[in-house]
This record gives sequence, structure tokens and C-alpha cells, in this order.
Amino acid sequence: MPERSLPSTAAQKDRLLTGDRPTGPLHLGHLLGSLQSRVAMQDSHECFLIVADLHTLTTRPERDRIAELPRNVRAVVLDLLSVGIDPEKSTIYLQSGVPAVYDLAILLQMLIPASHLRSLASIAQMAKVAGVDDERMSLGLLGYPVLQAADILMARAQLIPVGGDNLAHVEIAREVAQSFNEMYAEVFPLPEGRASRVPMLPGIGPDGPAASKMSKSAGNTINLGDTADVVASKLRTLGGARLRGFIDALIGNGDDDDGQAKAMHAAHQAGKLSDAAVHDRLITETEALLAPLRERRAAFEADEGLVEEILVDGTIRAREVAYATLQQVREAMGLEPLWKGLIDVAERRALDRKKPY
Repeated sequence: MPERSLPSTAAQKDRLLTGDRPTGPLHLGHLLGSLQSRVAMQDSHECFLIVADLHTLTTRPERDRIAELPRNVRAVVLDLLSVGIDPEKSTIYLQSGVPAVYDLAILLQMLIPASHLRSLASIAQMAKVAGVDDERMSLGLLGYPVLQAADILMARAQLIPVGGDNLAHVEIAREVAQSFNEMYAEVFPLPEGRASRVPMLPGIGPDGPAASKMSKSAGNTINLGDTADVVASKLRTLGGARLRGFIDALIGNGDDDDGQAKAMHAAHQAGKLSDAAVHDRLITETEALLAPLRERRAAFEADEGLVEEILVDGTIRAREVAYATLQQVREAMGLEPLWKGLIDVAERRALDRKKPY
């Protein structure tokens, strides 16, 4: 295996941070909403990409679910590589392998009211999907945005590309950073959230709310590694609002500058274009996106040990950044001077004991 260098830390580049929970393989919603833009920004930004295994514990803390993480983590990294993420340009790291983030999260918890977290619709939705009611909601799930803030602020990231439902979490990170800077010292840049080009791709299947989001947790996805036959069969289940959502995302490319999606909507609504004909067009467009990814993924998967090497290298890099940030935080808050003061007194006492009469 050829030796690789760690991503550059060029000071002139703004830092970008985003990530994925390894609850299953990445899907078409991730590709259109986030992954394509990550690839496009690798040259203009210093990118940190989290494989956010700690975040899975908020809704999946059971031992058997944790046992699934090695397979899921590997699948996420292979998906990232297949879409064009370059580990020479982007730091891909395992969240739980950076213990300084846990420490930072505890300190940041002191700066955000619990009532603010309880009011977040995204947390309520996560709990609903996981089948967790208010009585059984864990402190970890309620504090999910605080751990996200620790991820963002440990890297002192400026740009945070997220889905529309997570923009409120970036705002919490921004508020926490601002509060910290005002209370202690200017340690953190204020992060800016950037909504995905396709903020929500509907899930596959005829059942449930028509506008429900494609989600690993909901099990209604077209995975990046799905075969062409599986993709086609899933797309042929679309109808109604779901079908319209796919037209907007795949034909309109999220903005529909040339009006293709509008024309297809009009023809479909007028009965000039059948569901089957729309399905055929969507299958063609989706295959154009996914076929090259399958080929690249197979090549990376065949390179034994590559995924593990990338994760270890990236996590070591992330640790360096995180511990440097934590040190600054502890200094600014006065916690490090407290500890150093205790050590100084203890050392002087030990030296005094060794002095002759």
C-alpha cells in the first residue's frame, strides 16, 4: 500500500466540518444534499469529516447495536471514497477516537439552557423515529446538539454544510461559541451553517407521510451501493408528492434553472406523461450518478486495510487539533491554571521535604 500524507493544514483556507452517523450505508439523499458539495469544496477548504459513532449512541445505545459499528463505519468510509472524497485533502476521522471532544462537550453544556434544547423539533423527530417518548429521552439525546457543537468548535470550523433540519444545531454551536468568547476569551470562530442544495429528498415507498425524509433510521433509502436492479425497483414505488420530490431533485438539480422539472411536472399533471415514463427517466438519471460510484467503491473495498489506515491517520490528525483546542479552552476558563497551581504547590512541598536540616 502506498504511503499517504495527512491533509494539508494550510492556514489560508477556511475550515469545513460535517459528518455522518454510521447507522447504515449512505444514500441518494446524502449524495444530492451534501456529498457532492463536500467533494466540490475539498480544494477551497480544509475539510474535517466525522464518522459520528458517538452520535449513534443517542438512539442506539444497546450492546448489539454497538457491535454493528465496525461494519457500518467501514461502509460509510467506503461511500465517502466512492463519491470522490480524497483523504489527501480531507481528514476523515472516528468521533469516539477523539476523547478531547467528550471533555469539551461537558464544558459547553454549562453554556446552553436545557429549555433551548427541549424546544428543538429535530430532537423530537429523532426521538419519534427511534420510538423514544419524553419520559425515556436520555440526557445524551437531549444534548445531541451540544455534542455536535463540541465537534464543530473543537476543529474551530467556520463552515458547516448540513441538511435543513440541522441548521438549528449549527445555530446552537454558534450561540455557544459566542457565549464562550464573551465570558472567557476569543477562542472560537463563529460557525456558519450552509443548507444542502437538496434540503430533503423524500423516502422510498408508498406508505407513511408523503413528504417523509429519506433516512437510514426510517429504512426508506436508495443506498449508494444498491445494485441497478434494486435502484430501479425502489424508484418504481414512487408516486404523488414523493415522485414530485424526486423530479425536483434529479431533473431540476435542486434549482431547475432551465425549467426541465417544471415541464415534467406540467406534463405529468396533465396526463401527458405517465408514472411509468417518469420512473424510467428517474432511473436513467439515478444510474448516471450511481454507476461510477459502484465501480470506485469496489476498487477501494478490494484494497485490504485501506479504510482502516485512512481512519487511523485522520483520527490522529483530529486528536492533535482537538487537544490543542481543549488546552486553549481550559486556559481561558481558568481550569488549567487551577490544575497547574495545585501541581506547583505539591512540587514545592515535595522539594521542601528533601531539604537538609
